[in-house]
Amino acid sequence: LNKKRTVFIITAVVVAFSIYGVTKVWINSSFLANFEKDSDIVLTDKFVNSKFGGTSTLNVILESEEYDAFKQPDALTLIDEMQHEAVKLSRVGNSFSLADYLKRMNKVMNADSDEFYTIPETSDMVAQYLLLYEMSGDPENLVRIINYDYNRTNVTFQLKGDDSQTINEALTVIKKFEKPLGDMGVSINYAGSGYKALVFTDLILEGQIKSILVSLVLVLLLLTFMFKSIKAGLIGSTPIAITALISFGVMGALNIPLSTTTALLSSIAIGIGIDYAIHFLQNYRMNLKTESNQLDAIKTTMLHTGKAITFNAVVVISGFLVLLFSVFPPNRTLGALVSMNMFTSFLGTLTLLMILVFGFKVFIKKNNSTKVEKKSRL
Repeated sequence: LNKKRTVFIITAVVVAFSIYGVTKVWINSSFLANFEKDSDIVLTDKFVNSKFGGTSTLNVILESEEYDAFKQPDALTLIDEMQHEAVKLSRVGNSFSLADYLKRMNKVMNADSDEFYTIPETSDMVAQYLLLYEMSGDPENLVRIINYDYNRTNVTFQLKGDDSQTINEALTVIKKFEKPLGDMGVSINYAGSGYKALVFTDLILEGQIKSILVSLVLVLLLLTFMFKSIKAGLIGSTPIAITALISFGVMGALNIPLSTTTALLSSIAIGIGIDYAIHFLQNYRMNLKTESNQLDAIKTTMLHTGKAITFNAVVVISGFLVLLFSVFPPNRTLGALVSMNMFTSFLGTLTLLMILVFGFKVFIKKNNSTKVEKKSRL
């Protein structure tokens, strides 16, 4: 207790660094990130990405209520520009759409000159090329990219990665064309394996925020109801909230992404952290009834309950540290981070929680002066 200023300073510094680290946390739902870098599946994926367009796809679905909307050169030119800008990105391999078919046909119909590798100038010429292709080529090829009414088309991008950063980079470029396409009455929707991973990422973030907020509120209500004291609820929740903050701060500092595995951290930290807090507060309240003053109650609680909490922390941490020997990388990450969380919860309970309980005189009524030694020093 005589080191409480030091504890507060250290806590403030750690919290400040953790808040900064939280701003660096990024989300990733990459399937390949779950495997070792030298595993067969990762090496094969790298090989395919280096030799071909990419192993992940992003489909941009364009739709208009106007019949034959995608026979218009203006719309096709805008689609071609969108593809051209997106392919400039290093992580975007190939792309193909109706515009590519028409550019190729225009070139072939003009002595195979590169000068004519462009979108036909008029909608009549576009219609003629498409009719010619349907008569001489395989009409089923067009079904993959355009419907029979020519008002819904699919633009496919091949990506050289399934991570959220790659997909977001591509979408940032593509979304710049939403307004000009919208001005033409064209709406945009997204699909494909890459986009599904991105949606999954958004769900992880949304679920994580909700779970943390709900968990902390429930912990506060539980402690308040159990001890019939809002003060006990707030003080008991403080070390738990700080532990959750530190865990995400460390993830940001070490560039560890928030994924389906690491998303479990906050729930585990809060779940076990509340156990330590309840043990400490419950035994402290009982000791207040038997000891002559608050300081003796704190000493007794630390002597008996402190040892039990320490032993519990050692056992739990040791159990999770076993995951460090797993051959599955996400398990190793989970084991290291959960162990760190447990140590932080344990340390916060026996230092910060103890100081807050003593300083705010939890469970001590104002008119009961015999329970307090104001000038005591530990």
